[in-house]
Formats: sequence, C-alpha cells, structure tokens
Amino acid sequence: MNGAATVLVTGATGFVGQHLLAWLLAQDHTVVAHSIPGDPLAATLPPTVRYVARDVTDAEAVRQMVEEVAPNVIFHLAGLVQSHDVQRLLTINVLGTEAVLRAARSLASPPTVVIPGSASEYGVLDDGVFITEETPLKPISAYGVSKVAQTLTGLSYAWRGEVPVVVGRIFNITGPGEPDKMLGGAMASQIAAIEAGDRPPVLHVGNLTPYRDYVDVRDAVRALAMLWEKGKSGEVYNICSGQPVQVQHIVDTLVGLARCPIAVEPDPDRQRPSDIPFCAGNPARIHDATGWTPAYTLKRTLADVLDGWRTAYARR
Repeated sequence: MNGAATVLVTGATGFVGQHLLAWLLAQDHTVVAHSIPGDPLAATLPPTVRYVARDVTDAEAVRQMVEEVAPNVIFHLAGLVQSHDVQRLLTINVLGTEAVLRAARSLASPPTVVIPGSASEYGVLDDGVFITEETPLKPISAYGVSKVAQTLTGLSYAWRGEVPVVVGRIFNITGPGEPDKMLGGAMASQIAAIEAGDRPPVLHVGNLTPYRDYVDVRDAVRALAMLWEKGKSGEVYNICSGQPVQVQHIVDTLVGLARCPIAVEPDPDRQRPSDIPFCAGNPARIHDATGWTPAYTLKRTLADVLDGWRTAYARR
C-alpha cells in the first residue's frame, strides 16, 4: 500500500466514514476527519484524528480547509442520501463535490480524490443482467440523478488533467454499525429489541422479492483505499460481490441468528413494490486493477450487524 500519508475524509462520521477512518488509522496514516458544523457524531471520532467542521457547500470554507490540511488524498464521502429533495441533493452532492475538487485543484500538487459512487446511478435493468461500468446510466431516483452528476463532475476534473479522480460505485452496503434506516439495520434493531423482551416476537418486513448485490462496509472501504493506490484516474470501478441475493434471504438469515423464535409478518406500511427488482454488479474491473475481492461472507456480515445492534440496545 501507499506509505504513510495525510488523508482528508469528508463526511467522516457517516456509516462508511467511520469504517474508513478505522482502516486508515490501522495503516498509520495521518487522518483529518471532516463533517458538518454541529454534528453530534463528531464526539465519537477516534482521539487520534484531527477534526474539522465545514459546510461542504461553502466553497471558500472548503478551500481553506483543503489548503490547511494539504492532503495527499481526499476521500470525499460527504453527501446526502435519505432525501427526495432534488435541490438539496444537487446542492450537497454535486456543488459540494465541485467545491472539494476546485480546492484540490488549487494546491501546487493536487491530491487524488476518491469518490464513492452508487449502484443507483444505473437504475432499472433487465432481470439477470450483471452491471458493468459500461452499462448505460438510467437513474430513476433523485438521489441516483445527483450521484450521476457527482460522478461526471469528478471525472471531468480527471479528464481535463486537473485533479486525479477515481470513482468506486458501491452496491448495497451492509455491516456493523449499519443504521436502522437501511435493511440490515432495520431488521437487526427489531431483533435486538425482541431478544431484550421489549417487543413482541414478530419481525415486521417490507417487500422481500428484490435481488441485490451486498458488500460488507469493511470490504468497501478497503476497495476505496485500494483504488487510491491502484485505480486509474478518470475511471469508474464497481465495488460489488457479483452475487445477487434476494432480500428474503437477508431476513431469513437474521431471523436464523436470533436467540429466540421470531415470526415474520408483512407490514402494510413497508409493502411498496420495488422500482428496481434486480441489481447485481460485475466486479471484474476492480479485481483486475487492484486484486480486490470481498473478504467477508454475507452470514458473517449479518451476524456482526446483529451483534452491533445488540450492544447498542444494551447501552441505550
């Protein structure tokens, strides 16, 4: 891997950011963690990282931050996910990225910028079609549109030779610390409450028919780090397992890991038809470029998700 470096991680308090910080610190890098002003999760950051709070859409504040840190690499994780507000999505995900890239360009030696993309950029495909990086982008959500625009913004800096930029499109991410707004976290949080005797032994679920490509968050951050080292500027790489798994299997696995019998019951409020019934990627490009392959089995990952929620529930 690269020698010890100064690394700036924007959006460092998020699900991916926390795991990336842990990986970078284990490699003895000097890490600067960024998040929004007033972020309560900043208190949970490791004591060995320097913390800076900036509004990523404030171009001048971002320029000053990047100039002060003078990083060798920026992992630009800051972004908005859970929103249908197109204006906010474009402002944060696209204009925020533009601010980071402009700031990187202003340095005498521009750092590599690694941007996590999303499988939502691909949108709807035919069932059974495995997505490659050449697959046409047909986003159907406001978030997917914003991520396409973010990706193209980043790549344009690379294609002009102004900033080295690499994009890693992450598919369905899961793992320890997964929030309860995501599938694994939502199921595991319910199971932890059931095991504690605070809920009836019934798991309320939504649509279980879609197929997704799940990647452990720890594998994903390792992929992003390997793209920093070996990825080609101006290129996109799918970060995926290449193994489609039905949502039903995720639920069945978590229920099987529970410490007590649990029934599964459809929840009318969650029973929405899936806009994307099948989404699985082809990881050949990232494997060929970096040697990356997933290290965690899905069962191990889900066991860690559940154990994390058990611990969190016990501490509440």
